[in-house]
Amino acid sequence: MNWATAFALTCAVELPIVAWIAPTNLRRRAAWDSLAANLLTHPLAWYLFASGEMPWLALEAGVAAVEAAAYALVTKMPIKRAVSASLVANSVTAAMSFLA
Repeated sequence: MNWATAFALTCAVELPIVAWIAPTNLRRRAAWDSLAANLLTHPLAWYLFASGEMPWLALEAGVAAVEAAAYALVTKMPIKRAVSASLVANSVTAAMSFLA
């Protein structure tokens, strides 16, 4: 699978999950911020994994941490929701990576 396809699938899965977990009044903002967070994390994670510079699990943990921080700081989600949104969204897409 190429990067563009993987990115599109990641966004198609993660944006609705993050929006669903966000408080009702932040759902639209959370979806846009999820797109921005993925634009930041996905290319770098893809490169680092493909180059063998970081183990997959370390990359996933780093991506989840950065995205949780974005949801808490930028979207202004409560920290528990921000962490939950990031963990659920990234867990689903991480599990999907074993199907490809």
